[in-house]
Amino acid sequence: MSRRASPLVDTHFHVFDTGVASASARYRPAYAAGLHDWQAALGSLGGLDGQGDLYGVVVQTSFLGTDNTALLAALRARPGRLRGVAVIDPTFTDAQLTALQAAGVRGIRLNLYGDPEWQRIATAPWRALFHRIAALGWHVELHTGNGQGAMVLAQLDAALGDAGAPVVLDHFGRPGSAGIADAVFDAAMAVRARRQVWVKISAPYRLASPHDWPLLAQRWRDIVGDDRLLWGSDWPWTNHEGPQRLDECRELAAWRGQADDGEAAREALSAALRWRNAAALYGFAVAA
Repeated sequence: MSRRASPLVDTHFHVFDTGVASASARYRPAYAAGLHDWQAALGSLGGLDGQGDLYGVVVQTSFLGTDNTALLAALRARPGRLRGVAVIDPTFTDAQLTALQAAGVRGIRLNLYGDPEWQRIATAPWRALFHRIAALGWHVELHTGNGQGAMVLAQLDAALGDAGAPVVLDHFGRPGSAGIADAVFDAAMAVRARRQVWVKISAPYRLASPHDWPLLAQRWRDIVGDDRLLWGSDWPWTNHEGPQRLDECRELAAWRGQADDGEAAREALSAALRWRNAAALYGFAVAA
C-alpha cells in the first residue's frame, strides 16, 4: 500500500468559537478552533500525502456543555469526512437524538473530570438514556481524572446494565501514578466480558507520567486487543497548547507496538490504529 493510499482518522479533536462557553465552564478559550485550522495542522502529519486522506471525529468539549451547535455545524460542513461525539443529558428528546444521528453523531461523552456529581450516571433517568442511545448503535465515551478510571468505569458499566453500548476510554483511560499497575486495567478487563471497550491513544501530556505512554499503550493492547485501539490528536490541546504537541501527535500516530512483534504484525497494528478501527466504530467509508 502506498503512502498516498494510507488514510488517517483523528478520533478526538474539538471545534469552538472564541470566548464561547457555558455559564458553569471552568475554562473559556481566548481563541477559536475551526475545521480549517485542524486540517491545516493535522494534514501535515507524516504518512499523509496532502489533506485528502484525513478523517476526523469532533468531540464536544466540556466548556460548551450540551450546546452542540459548533459540533453539528462542523459535521454538516463535511458529512463524508467527519463524525461526532456529543454531550447530552436525559432531557434530550428522541427527536433531538434522531437529529444528532442524522448529522453524524455516533456517541455521547461523559466528561466526569473534576465533577463532584458524577454518580448521577447511576440514576434512573441516565440509565434510561443509556438504553436510548444503545438502541441507536452509539457508544459512551468516558473521561475521568488520573487514577479515577477504575471506580467510574465500574459504576458506568453497572449503570449501562443490559444496554449494549460500547465504552470508549479517553486519553489512555487516565491511569494515575501507578502506571501500568493502575486498577483501570483490571476494571476494563472485567467490563470487556460484557461489552466492547475501546481506548484512545491520545493526549499523553494529560497523564501522570507522560513519557510512559508506550508502556500504557502496550498494556491496553494486551487488555483490549489491537482492534480496539484508536488514535486521536486532542487538537487544539486546550490548557496544554504548544508547538511540541504536533510532534507528540505524530509520534503516537506512528506507534507500531514492540520491535520484536514482527514486521507484518507491526504494519497491521499501524493500520488498525491509524484508520481501520475508527472506520469500524464510527462508520466511515474510508477509501484505503
